Formats: sequence, structure tokens, C-alpha cells
Amino acid sequence: MLRFDLTDEQRKLKEEIRTYLDSHITPELLNELKENPDGGPLWSQYIKELGEDGWLGIGWPIEYGGQGRTPLEQYIFLEEIERTGVNIPFITLETVGPTLMKLGTEEQKNYFLPKILKGEVEIAVGYTEPQAGTDLASLQTRAVRDGDSYVINGQKVFTTNAHMADYIWLAARTDPDAPKHKGISIFLVPTSLPGFSVTPMNLIGERSNVSYYDNVRVPLSALVGEENKGWEYITTQLSLERLMLSTYSRMERMIEETITWASENEFDGARVIDQPGVRDSLAELTVEMEILRLLNYRAAWGHSNEKAAPYRPSMNKVFAAELNQKVFDTCMQVMGMFGQMETGSEWAVADGYAPEHAKKRLVYLFGGGANDVQRDLVARFGLGLPKS
Repeated sequence: MLRFDLTDEQRKLKEEIRTYLDSHITPELLNELKENPDGGPLWSQYIKELGEDGWLGIGWPIEYGGQGRTPLEQYIFLEEIERTGVNIPFITLETVGPTLMKLGTEEQKNYFLPKILKGEVEIAVGYTEPQAGTDLASLQTRAVRDGDSYVINGQKVFTTNAHMADYIWLAARTDPDAPKHKGISIFLVPTSLPGFSVTPMNLIGERSNVSYYDNVRVPLSALVGEENKGWEYITTQLSLERLMLSTYSRMERMIEETITWASENEFDGARVIDQPGVRDSLAELTVEMEILRLLNYRAAWGHSNEKAAPYRPSMNKVFAAELNQKVFDTCMQVMGMFGQMETGSEWAVADGYAPEHAKKRLVYLFGGGANDVQRDLVARFGLGLPKS
């Protein structure tokens, strides 16, 4: 029977990362992000310092500028970053970079991977279209070969961070006559090219984008890997994204801060924490969060220790997305009206993040793949049930 927990060395690494982040996330940086969630000069400098000090790629190979540690140790870094509430280019670092490392050309690896680890490039993902969401393989954005270029035309929705990205990891149809899963390719499209544009798409708690491609001409070198092999690249990237979306540390922090508040405040003459309903709810959340932690350690460990299990990230993502809602809803109920105070209020509890994060985490129910679709993937590839 396998039992998953951190080694003493990994626990030491976890504490080292937390100490580093505590010393680099300043009140000035937090104020900047409050005014501009996309980040300004202080945030950009923070990302570059993470890169210069070797933290961004602790689980990446040394040849690309990483520390050569394991995927589990990279995941530990991801959890500690998530705990702070200060974003980094997660999609670029945790999903696009590793996919390029596995499937990109040598030219692409040598150009992009060192830049990613230095915090010098950000890449957004362009998959979903107005008529191609849960059935992503129905996408209609076209890339037509024209001499030494491809000409791209189409529209994407939910292109998160496209307004600040340097490149779009774009899925486009290159063979309209092939079966829909077979005629797709992936391109790295510079956002500086003529014909590319974005408009805001405001979601609950955060911004996404609609992105447009009007005769965008890219060189042949923009093609990732091989033509018409894009579905493999999409599923590889999405598996990594689903694990990235399954982190537990922000929930852990929310529970810890709620327990502290409930231990220090009274209701009707008794501490809030001493009310049976409150204790039972917080205990249940703690147990479920521990389950998620072990599921994620198992998935991260499996990257380098077992045959690929494509259902595992889907399973973790569903569990995490729904637990996120449960954690933030329950903790806000325990804190009552105090839990609804946002950052800046003198009455705010838990750093005022509760309502902000509760809104953002609604996106997790469909971001990275809708939960109902993920359940189908778990049923087929994890349980071996037939496709309906």
C-alpha cells in the first residue's frame, strides 16, 4: 500500500519557500495588486526575482535553467505560491512550459523555456470558441498554410490573460477534411502581430477575454511540434492545468484563519468555535482538504514514477473545484457578516480575501474543463466504463 507524505527534506523546502515569499511579498506589492489585479512594476519585479533566485523552475531540468528536482517539489512550490494569494504566470510555468518541454521543437525549447524560468514571457491559452466549449474538438479557427507562413482566422472566448500575454498557445484547424480530433494544430502566436486583438470578458471576480484573429500571419516556426497532432498537445496541457487548479493551500489558509477568528470571538455568550455546528463543519472541511492534499501529492508523484493516468488530474480537479465552493461558503457562514467584508475594511476577517476568492473560485467549476465532462473522463479512463 502506498502512503503519500512529504519527506523531511521536502518539508524543509516548503518552509524555505514560505519564508522567502513572506520576505518578498511586501505591503507595497499587495497595495499595487489591489489597485491593479493584473500587476504593475512591483509585481513584474517580484516575478523576475523569483526567476533570478531559481524558484520558478525548481522541478525543471537543469539544462533549461531549473533546479532538476522532482514534479512533487515543483508542486510544493505551486502550493506555497497559491497560499499567498499573489498570482504568478501559472499557465505559462505549470502547463505550457512542461508541454513544450515534452512535445515542442528543439528551437522552441531553447527559446521559450529559459525565458519562462526568468519570468520574461507570459503565454495565454486560446482553445474555447463560442460554439466549441465542452466539445472542444469542434473548434473552427483556421490556420491555412501559405508559403513559409500560416494565416490564421477565427475567434476565441475565455482567453484569460490574453490582454497581458506575449504569446497565445492557440488551437486551430489545419485540416478541415480530417476527423475533428485529427485536424488540429497548436501555434505560438505573438500578440504583437497585426490582426490580433482582444476585448474584455468580465467573469465573476476576474477578467477574461475574447480574442480575435483576422488574417494573422505567423511563420512556420510558430507551429508547435507536428502539424495535425494538436489534440495530443491540448490534452497534455489540460492535464497539467487541471492539477494546477486543484491546489489546496488557499483553502487551508481560509480554514486556519476562520478557526482563529472563531476561537477569539463570541456569539450569544460562547466562543463561536465551541458551537457544535461550527466545530463539526470545520472538522469536516479539514478532513476533506487533507484528502485533496494526498490526492495531489499522489498525482504529482506519479508524473515521474508511474505510467500516465489521464483520469487523475480530472478526478482531482472536480474534487477541488467543489471543495473550494464548500470551504469558502462554509467559512463565510461561520464568520457571518464579517466574512463578507472585503480587503480594506476595518472589519475584514482573513485578510479580507474570503468574498474575493469565493467569487473567483466559481470559475473553477468550468475552467480547465467543465466538471461534468471531467466526471465522464474519470468514468471512462479511470473506471473503464463504456462511452455512451
